[in-house]
Amino acid sequence: MAVFPVESIYDAAADERLFPDLLRHIVAHFGAQSGFLAWMGGASGSGFQAEYGNDPAYLQGYVETYAPLDILRPALMDVPEGEPRPAYALLQSAAIRQSRFYREYLAPQRIVDNLATNLIKREGMFATIALLRTGDAPRFSDDDVAAMRTLVPHLRRAVYLSSHRIGQADLLSAYRQSAEGARDGLVLLGDDGRILDLGPEIERLTGFASIEAAGRSAFGRALARAAQDGKPVLHMFRFGGRPLRLLLASRPLSRNRYGDVSGGPGASYAVSVTEVDRRWGLAYDAIAASHDLTPGETRVLQDVLTHGEMIGTADRLGIARATARSHLHRIYAKTGTSGFPDLCLFAHRFIISPA
Repeated sequence: MAVFPVESIYDAAADERLFPDLLRHIVAHFGAQSGFLAWMGGASGSGFQAEYGNDPAYLQGYVETYAPLDILRPALMDVPEGEPRPAYALLQSAAIRQSRFYREYLAPQRIVDNLATNLIKREGMFATIALLRTGDAPRFSDDDVAAMRTLVPHLRRAVYLSSHRIGQADLLSAYRQSAEGARDGLVLLGDDGRILDLGPEIERLTGFASIEAAGRSAFGRALARAAQDGKPVLHMFRFGGRPLRLLLASRPLSRNRYGDVSGGPGASYAVSVTEVDRRWGLAYDAIAASHDLTPGETRVLQDVLTHGEMIGTADRLGIARATARSHLHRIYAKTGTSGFPDLCLFAHRFIISPA
């Protein structure tokens, strides 16, 4: 058997979209007719699968009907990590052939052999690659098993490397998705409400020196409640004897769960933490510069947002009411807002904390 180009495995590690094509080449290299590469993430329900050559109707049937009847699965999962194991001998046993799974699922597909390898076996994570020979194809030989054994370390590394890369990208994406709503800082939580990242701003605000200490506190429980309920939580905390009212606002995060392989479940929620009793200001100069406001428009903007209404702006600034209205309408046009409430929401992006 020719040597398989292992560099293509690491190409897939750099771009998970290449895994289906990689699998196609592995299937052809071993003279198989179909195959799949998959991992499952325990209780989180996360997973990833690349498949080639399988009948979509049978794949759907497995998910909907035959997965609980899979009499081969326990035996294959018991195989030690990294050890390729053909299923031909199992498929010859009377117990297997008499099972409903064999009669209704395996036999109609004319499956001759399944060369399966548990790439990853650990708490809460299972990853496998399987190659199937069907029809008149021969069983997998000892040489086939030896050839697969040489590829296993590379495939395992590729899965971990790809997952780690995606996990880091998800972490950056989590901060990107939630940075606009953050005030004093962000806390990232997992599916179960466990704190994954506390951030230096939160450490300074609360005094917690570690994620573990924060997770055991009333603050940690309030974070989990905010994520679970999906509603802002306002609570008075005491950190080192110092009272602090904090508003915790959670938002769900989208992520590629393939990134969970290398480091466990990634961030599912970002909770912005705001000290509500702190005096906040607005970066009026930044608003003016980014939206080409004139000095007169900037003064009108500052007045209406400071006083929360537009009626007395002209008198307070000593200008004609028509001039104040004209300035305000140009502010709406330049900022892309449709009225005073919308302008307030827009300005919220430019909140700053006075030094």
